[in-house]
Amino acid sequence: MFNNKILHIEVSSKCTLKCPRCPRSELNPDSLHREISLAEFKQAFPVHVLANVNKIIFCGDIGDPIYAKEFIPICAYIKFNSDTTIHIVTNGSYKNSDWWTSLGQVLTASDQITFSVDGWDFQSNNQYRINADFDSILIGARTLRATSKCFMNWSSIYFSFNEDNMDQIKALAQSLGFDSFQTVKSTKFDNRYAINGLDPLKPKNISNTGVYERSSVSLTNRTIPIIDYTINKHAWARCLNYKKELFINVDGLVFPCPWFNSGYQQNSFVQQHQHRLSIKTRSLTEVLQDDVWSELVQSFDSNPLEVCKIKCKHG
Repeated sequence: MFNNKILHIEVSSKCTLKCPRCPRSELNPDSLHREISLAEFKQAFPVHVLANVNKIIFCGDIGDPIYAKEFIPICAYIKFNSDTTIHIVTNGSYKNSDWWTSLGQVLTASDQITFSVDGWDFQSNNQYRINADFDSILIGARTLRATSKCFMNWSSIYFSFNEDNMDQIKALAQSLGFDSFQTVKSTKFDNRYAINGLDPLKPKNISNTGVYERSSVSLTNRTIPIIDYTINKHAWARCLNYKKELFINVDGLVFPCPWFNSGYQQNSFVQQHQHRLSIKTRSLTEVLQDDVWSELVQSFDSNPLEVCKIKCKHG
């Protein structure tokens, strides 16, 4: 029913940053300081399951993967037991060169890491990524480039304070050996973010589609292979059309996409069926084969959840 070749896993809900428009700051969820251990990961993803997974994206909903205590052993378990590729998305702060060297020794040329950095120095980056440590970000980037052939991507969100400095940020990324530079148009502007009718962070470049819009340029002659799984099973549901990947949150709950239970909208489906969606009590195969998904798919046409209408149907 859903594409299980790509898994998006929130291995940690920990983060050192205090970005004001992040769900952890806006919603203050009760799972801020959790993580998935190596033992839990092995139990949820035995070797025979990994054999059927082409790619794992480690990117948090409310946290950053690099702050999981056993993150590098988890990556090593994946790489030493399967051909599964890894894509890590991180703010890159507060890890030393030894840690990045250890990670670099695990990642291969087929793997990818995205550093999410919105500035060209400490002051500019901290205008949104509050409490980030720019010096350690640079250490991480330089160390990883020196120790690994993994594909490195720099990603910056357009804000009012940086939109006229994107060339400067791109030049810094290129000097550090990044393979690509990505710009992101966000949706989180105006409305509740406005102060006296104006949003101080709003740039000219914003997304009007209801979802973040990303655009990349190459900085080297390297590319990362992208497999197009897209199918046309439904008029608008991106999960059914394999345009969004399955998401597993830090509590082990399986969702059809990373947007599905963000906390910004009520989700009766998760509230009602939570015990049937957990890979901590059932195998991933059992969760995905549960009849409960048929109920969800039927609702797409009869009475879609609010988040589905916002992100897909009207997005």
